[in-house]
Amino acid sequence: MANPVETDTVVVGLGAMGAQTLWRLARQGVDAVGVERFAPGHDRGSSHGESRIIRTAYLEGEEYVPFVRAAWRAWAELEEASGERLVHRTGALMLGAPDSAAVAGSLAAAARHGLAVEHLSGAGLAERFPQHAVRPGEEGVFEEEGGAVLPEAAILAAVRLARAHGARVMTGTAVTRIEPDPDRPRVFAGDTEIRARRVVVTAGAWLPTLLPSLAGLGGGIRVERRVLGWFRLTGDAPPHAAGPVFARDEPDGTLWYGFPSLDGRTVKIGVHAEAPGAPHRPGSQWGEPVDPDAGPRAPDADDARRLGELTAGLRGVEPLPERMAACMYTMTSDEHFVIGRHRDLPGLVVAGGFSGHGYKFASAVGTALADLARDGATAVPVSMFDPHRWDTGRP
Repeated sequence: MANPVETDTVVVGLGAMGAQTLWRLARQGVDAVGVERFAPGHDRGSSHGESRIIRTAYLEGEEYVPFVRAAWRAWAELEEASGERLVHRTGALMLGAPDSAAVAGSLAAAARHGLAVEHLSGAGLAERFPQHAVRPGEEGVFEEEGGAVLPEAAILAAVRLARAHGARVMTGTAVTRIEPDPDRPRVFAGDTEIRARRVVVTAGAWLPTLLPSLAGLGGGIRVERRVLGWFRLTGDAPPHAAGPVFARDEPDGTLWYGFPSLDGRTVKIGVHAEAPGAPHRPGSQWGEPVDPDAGPRAPDADDARRLGELTAGLRGVEPLPERMAACMYTMTSDEHFVIGRHRDLPGLVVAGGFSGHGYKFASAVGTALADLARDGATAVPVSMFDPHRWDTGRP
């Protein structure tokens, strides 16, 4: 083992959350080291794919709205500091039956927090957004406060800024062990032992491996495969380039999402959740476990056909993808995040379970984790993500 490295705070994993945490710490003058097993902006985890949705009338739960608002403010700070455009404000459109999560959940969040949204009938949808093939009985909810975040660009910007503020960054180095301690926790990365006052662990799909005591939170953290597809626009394409990001609840319960054409050639779509109770089948992209060290298997013809089925809901796109990419979803049992300290892990701050709807919050998560590492508390509204929320008989 090489001579130990001493620092105030170590950040393990420089993906969506870790990169922003490292930048926030370094900007505040904290001596910090970031460790990344690949290279920042890599495609081996859950923080790639060129675009991520951000929306405010939050269908997953109205309690998320203050957190989204904090994220919008923090994204603006990163854009200002980097001088880069990292968020495309396109608006956001949710489509589905009146009682679907996409429509009813978005309206509930808007009502609770006084958000400005438009509730559109099927006829209104068809007229306003001709790129969507509206089915009988479908409605829509549109909000201006939505858009697309550029994940790889944001990670690279945050790491660049962290380095500029003095952070040390170790890349191509896998962390093999983390030893909690109330005073000087330690991180072992390659042949280096890093001793710190605090360790922030944002390791994504590797979180259960590095911290086995977290693996069973609330019934278990699971890592699953998902596939994204880019579909070429046809010659008579409706205005996809000017459209909003969207999510659509199908009658069978499948929830999928997509983006306007950010490159002027293709639209990107993906499946968030298959129909509840549907048996796993090739190309279902649901329930297929992934070993993060091996990574998800490459997209295949079944994936292309499954994604292609969804394009029946869009006008002006080819029926099969031009290209695809696989990624990993890392989710807790209740599909809400984990952010905070765990009583069995002294000296550590942990964050995980973000896949499916977490990237939009990366800017606010970075703020919260930097606060927790430095001060032990944060004003960012993250109490609902307490790692101990599943404990019985909590004090």
